[in-house]
Amino acid sequence: MPNKLEIKHLTKLYGDFRALDDVSFTLEPGVTGLLGANGAGKSTLMKLMTDYMKRTSGDILWNGTDILKMGSKWRELVGYTPQLQGLYEDFSARRFLYYMGTLKGMKRKDIKEQTEQMLEAVNLSDAAHKKIGTFSGGMRQRVLLASSMLGRPQVLILDEPTAGLDPEERIRIRNDIAELARDRIVLLATHVVSDIACIAQNVLLMRKGKVIAFDTPSGMLADAEGKIGEFSGTYDEIRALQKEYPNGEIAQYRDGFVLRVAEDPLPEGCRPVRDAITLEDVCHLYLKGDREYG
Repeated sequence: MPNKLEIKHLTKLYGDFRALDDVSFTLEPGVTGLLGANGAGKSTLMKLMTDYMKRTSGDILWNGTDILKMGSKWRELVGYTPQLQGLYEDFSARRFLYYMGTLKGMKRKDIKEQTEQMLEAVNLSDAAHKKIGTFSGGMRQRVLLASSMLGRPQVLILDEPTAGLDPEERIRIRNDIAELARDRIVLLATHVVSDIACIAQNVLLMRKGKVIAFDTPSGMLADAEGKIGEFSGTYDEIRALQKEYPNGEIAQYRDGFVLRVAEDPLPEGCRPVRDAITLEDVCHLYLKGDREYG
């Protein structure tokens, strides 16, 4: 039986503010993309899942056992990669992983063996002896990813692992994550929809502390059919329409300009898009009005 992580009716209050509001879903091996604007509850959810923060109510179950009862055994099963942050500039990549393995309480033999394996997994073996201060943003993020994999965790939680990276570095990190997710649960929080479009088995959308959608990408795309459309016209006509539909996106095609909108139902005069609906469209449909998606 595959490992299972169940989130049941999870709630977190800060005074009267509900950062998480009765959140429930189940994760199994593979990548689940976590999308939502700032303030949607993503960071709070990840902190609760790593046992970094105390929940108000609800359950987090690992194969049927609440993680609070597991204590340190749960933390040994979890790897966490935060958003890119300051690293020890004078440490080499190899020395940094040795250091992190020591902090995790790993045996020296295991640290040495797994450090080399993780450096190879994220394509840093040739640069392992170089100081982190000389690394690009993508290389630094790969160091963090490798460190989170020490101890061979069964659950990997990644918070904006491609933030600030150029397109080539994003692709490299994305491929690394897809490879690591073959036999473990990966929760990938991001604002870059393309990071999960081709590697996620499931997508979790959050808004204002609630889960508003949890499905496979194909299921979400199917549900959006008939709700994504385009207005056609001259540039001036499209700009005028955008005042009415401020969440619409202008595109220029060979035969003119269009305004792509996500509305249910579609407004009169808007031509439904049938064959080219994307996860970006799904985000506009569910999250329109939120700062990152509106």
